[in-house]
Parts: sequence; C-alpha cells; structure tokens
Amino acid sequence: MTGTAAAQSEDADNEKPRASKSSQSASAEDDWQVMAGLGVGIAPEYRGADSYAAIPLPYFSVSKGRFFADILRGIGWKVIQTENWTLAPTISYARGRDNEGAISAFDDVSDSAMAGVLLNWQSGHWELDSDLATPVTGDLEGWRLRSYVRYRARITERLSYAIGPGATWADSDWNDSLYGVSAADAARSGLDAYRADDSHFRTSLNGRLSYYLTRKLNVSLIARYSRLYGDAADSPIVKDVGDANQLFGSVLATYKF
Repeated sequence: MTGTAAAQSEDADNEKPRASKSSQSASAEDDWQVMAGLGVGIAPEYRGADSYAAIPLPYFSVSKGRFFADILRGIGWKVIQTENWTLAPTISYARGRDNEGAISAFDDVSDSAMAGVLLNWQSGHWELDSDLATPVTGDLEGWRLRSYVRYRARITERLSYAIGPGATWADSDWNDSLYGVSAADAARSGLDAYRADDSHFRTSLNGRLSYYLTRKLNVSLIARYSRLYGDAADSPIVKDVGDANQLFGSVLATYKF
C-alpha cells in the first residue's frame, strides 16, 4: 500500500471535491458526470506517527443517476435519495498499516475491501456524512464508524470554503489490527508487546479552501488536525515513538468533464 492510498481512503476525511454550482446545473443528474484531479500532500507515515512524508494525491470520481464510484467513498448505489437524504450500500477501501518510520521492523497489516453503508444529509450550507463499514478482505478486522459535519459557503464568486468537525469510532478488533504490537514485532523493534482490548476514538477538524479558475477547474487547499484517544493513543507505536496529535495538508487540482 502506498501513501497515496492512505491519504485518499481515510486521511482525507471524506472531504470530496465539488464542481461549481453553475457546472453542476449544466448536466442532468442522469448524465454521466466525471471528475479527475491530481495533487500533493503531507501525511503521517502511519496512523499515530510523529514523522511525515510527501505523497501524490490522485483523485477520480464518476456518477450516473443513483450510481457513484470515487476514491473516497468507494462504489455505491443510492437506494434512498430525497432532497435532503441519501442512503447507499457501498464497497470501499481501507488502508492497513505499512512498516514505515518508527515501525519499520513490524509486519505489514494489509489493506482491506470494506462492505458498508453511507448516509448523507444536506440542507442549505450544512452537510453530514456518516459511514459504517466492516472489512471483507485483508488483515483488518472489526467495525469502523465515521461521521463528518461541514459548513460550506462562498466568499466570492470564485472562492469557496468548507469547515467542520469529524469523529471516528472503531471497535477493539479494528483497534488491535492497527495499534497492537505482536510478540514478534516487539522482539524486532524493542517496543513493548501490546494488545488493544478496547475501542478507540479519533476527533478531527477539517478545512478546505477552493478557488475556481473556470467553471470546471478548481484548485483546493485542504488541512486537517486530528487526535487519537483510548487504546489507540496508549499504544507504544503512538505513545512511545509517535504522537496522538496528527496533521494532514494538501493542495489538489480537479477538473469536471
């Protein structure tokens, strides 16, 4: 797994790019809508790391009617779609744990395909995104629940922003997959063996500033601060050689075809 996938699948906190309103109204919902982009970001080498690395950030999304597929949300079908509410079963991707930085002696935790459900609510400037998912492949186990609230508005005709908090909850199985230290990992690294027996919680504050060069092309600055709590924060890979406080930043250009 690469840092690219890491940032796109989870670290981006579901802050998906959007075309301008004028561009959105130009296409009917039943037409194919395609958006692609490329950027660069700075992200922790693993969840809970205190070391950072530059990563490429590709972006792609396609939708038609009730169908959608993109890097952040996965592939889904909107079984419920009203003016304010959307409910969709999804197949998505979740990164595992690379043996990078302070945990270079660890075994990798392989990435997983996830089966879940996505709930979205929008009203005026406000938006709520929540998704509940469980792994069906790979080394991850357990359940993960993520929720994000955003306020979106325009500053000028070309400049817009989005800001809001987020929270992630995961059960003990998920927690141990990512923050546990096996006896073999402990022997190779010198860290204490550790089993995460409880759930973990992560909170975040997310922001995005977008400038529309044209109706279809925009450039965005994205930033996030997050903090780990519970058994995740107490893990030796965080407490001893990492940091419960996590930062992410990127610049991303997207084009709507």
